[in-house]
Amino acid sequence: MPIFLTEQDVTNLLTMEDALAAVEAAFKLQATGEATNEPRRRVRTQGSVLMTMSGAVSNFAEFKGLLGLKSYTVARGQARFYVSLFDAMTGELLAFIEADKLGQMRTGAASGVATKYLARADAKIAGIYGTGWQAQSQLAAVCAVRQIEEVKVFSRKPENRESFCRQMAAELNLTNIHPVESGEAAADADILITITS
Repeated sequence: MPIFLTEQDVTNLLTMEDALAAVEAAFKLQATGEATNEPRRRVRTQGSVLMTMSGAVSNFAEFKGLLGLKSYTVARGQARFYVSLFDAMTGELLAFIEADKLGQMRTGAASGVATKYLARADAKIAGIYGTGWQAQSQLAAVCAVRQIEEVKVFSRKPENRESFCRQMAAELNLTNIHPVESGEAAADADILITITS
């Protein structure tokens, strides 16, 4: 019988450290050919779009013999995200997961892994463009892999910048996170996060 995880379950269970470890392991497996990842595919109909992305891991300790599929729909401006996880040997559905938070964490973790390998080890100041849903996990991941002492936050709306700073200060225990008035001010940083179109 497959397990079903809700958004709240994912929020309660998945830490950024877990997400970073899983994403890094998956990237390494993909590099060695032990994991595959299919690009996003889109199917459209009147007013709706269904997107699917699939992947598989052939032989790795805790991920051994798994197939997965993320699907999501966008209809009337609302998106719904789901992950189906299968046993590669039996084809059995192991889990069905509501995946908005899961996707947010995975996206942030990808930037965290990139930061781990590409940013200077002594990087202490982060600048961020964008303060929406995805920005939260981006900043959390960067802070998990570097000792960030200051965060400069820019977005188009001052109220969004201020709200983001309050929220992330509390969540990440940041004492020096502050809004800036221009993109140039945010760019004066060791690590720059851009999470906006």
